[in-house]
Amino acid sequence: MKQLTTLSLAIACCLIATGCGDSTSPRVLALQSQFLVASIPQKERPVPDIRKDLKSGALKTDTRFVVRARINAGDFPPFAEGKAAFIVTDATGHDGDESHDPHECPFCKRDIKSVIARVEFSDDTSKMIDIDARELFNVKEFDLLVIEGTGRFDEDDMLVIDTKKLYLQR
Repeated sequence: MKQLTTLSLAIACCLIATGCGDSTSPRVLALQSQFLVASIPQKERPVPDIRKDLKSGALKTDTRFVVRARINAGDFPPFAEGKAAFIVTDATGHDGDESHDPHECPFCKRDIKSVIARVEFSDDTSKMIDIDARELFNVKEFDLLVIEGTGRFDEDDMLVIDTKKLYLQR
């Protein structure tokens, strides 16, 4: 019995000495430091306005903008498995109502493509980061975010936000 107590004490000391806390990798910490911000980026604009301005050329693809959005892809999973990317839906609502869900609104559903975007995080070589966004930023479906980035359209005419800054509203 005394040996079991001594062994338990030795294991506990080893755990304390080596640390059993945060095991976040240095790469994840560096990426979080690069993208996550503590203050809300200013001058938010609705996703439909960004789409319209990019289409017309009033907003250039290298010009930064800010949107408030919720991780939400309607009936589909919003996250790209193993990638730092996810689908968001505009969260400005009809009257600034952040709880508004365009996927449930009969007016917004008519043109749902105008209020959704794919958010991507790329490294210094413009390659999408190969860490799942849920692990990288500790985000989940329906989280509210403020995103600063630049925009472009993919081959399916979806707005893609190349993210530079991410504020998690919690």
